[in-house]
Amino acid sequence: MPRGWIVLIVVTLGVVVFIALLVLLLVSGTNFDTPGSQVPITHGNCAPFCGTTAPIPNPQP
Repeated sequence: MPRGWIVLIVVTLGVVVFIALLVLLLVSGTNFDTPGSQVPITHGNCAPFCGTTAPIPNPQP
């Protein structure tokens, strides 16, 4: 392998490690358990999203 390949591999590996560390830094600073980030529970009808409704029967000819 020529010297150029080694430099390319080292630079690519460095960029990958840098991106991984950047993502790790951004995710570690996030507070996932703060009360403001929790989805509020809504009370009422779930009509468009309910999956437990009875299917509509086929019309009899």
